[in-house]
Amino acid sequence: MVARRILSGKLSTGRTHRASLFDSVLNGVQQLPLSVWVIYPVALGLLIVAFNALAWVAGLTPVGTFDLYRSSIPCYPIGSMMLIEYLNRVARRAFASFRPALTISDHEYLYLEYQLITMPRRGVHITLLLSLGLVTVYIINTPYIHALFQTSHLIAIIECVFYVFAFAVMAIYFYHILWQLRMVSGIHAMLTHVDLFNRESLYAFSQLSSHAGISLLLMTFFGIVTDPATFSNIALINVTVIAFVLAILSFVLPLQGIYRHIIAEKRRLTQAIDADIGTLIQQVYSNSDTPVSANVMQQTIKLNSLATIRKTVEDIPTLPLQRGTLISFVSVFILTFVGRIAVAAIAALIV
Repeated sequence: MVARRILSGKLSTGRTHRASLFDSVLNGVQQLPLSVWVIYPVALGLLIVAFNALAWVAGLTPVGTFDLYRSSIPCYPIGSMMLIEYLNRVARRAFASFRPALTISDHEYLYLEYQLITMPRRGVHITLLLSLGLVTVYIINTPYIHALFQTSHLIAIIECVFYVFAFAVMAIYFYHILWQLRMVSGIHAMLTHVDLFNRESLYAFSQLSSHAGISLLLMTFFGIVTDPATFSNIALINVTVIAFVLAILSFVLPLQGIYRHIIAEKRRLTQAIDADIGTLIQQVYSNSDTPVSANVMQQTIKLNSLATIRKTVEDIPTLPLQRGTLISFVSVFILTFVGRIAVAAIAALIV
């Protein structure tokens, strides 16, 4: 009920939670003259070159060669930032589509939209502390970094700083999804109008939840095929498990409220139709001893119409998912496991 609590508690004063520094950075990137879809890929390319250059300087790889693992590391922080930007855009569109099902003012709508796409500062700070613990475990359990400290302290420290940055941004992305899950569940709880015959608004947030889940699964799949330590380093194992659990929650959790609303509305309509059918049947049987009249014929036609309407209501899907959403999610979910099996098979062949 987070959205309802936000409206009842803070809306009257006009206060919102303070945007995190991370949100401020994202907003600053949006204000640049270039498109964010140009800025982020350019930044990714530069970081890939820089991270491989560290290995060139340290003599770990020949100059000019790009190692798959080292080239993949910058993809996590930059990819996370791009996904946050993308999901915020999806969230805005979904909320705009969902608005007809709510009874709120323009001010309340803008307020909730802000909450939907902006993370609280305190939550981000806690997330950063947790990520610091994870990256510490990762560094401790990575022999390559220990060996690097023996050859070049400076390069080892630079790499460790980048790992801290990468884990921090990924953790913020996970928190961003959790925050949006809370907000979507709260907004669903505010639903005031359920129109089963115009379900576009009811299904609005299914795209956001499915895209969030799919992005987490794809990130996990990317880690499986690029990082051999995904299932050996305890920190990466924890990250993988968190991503899997969060992917499933992001797909299922926000839609439970809408599912309950749809079930309740279908029950209400079928009960009303059943009551009308019962009344008509009693009227028809009360006239059964008299010759067939035009009135009885009309009642029979109406009875058949009500039966058709009831069947139509029963056939309305109860899962608030747009067409193809479930198939896409399950396909990516299976792909992730297939990727794990393929990597294990290739490793066995190499050995």
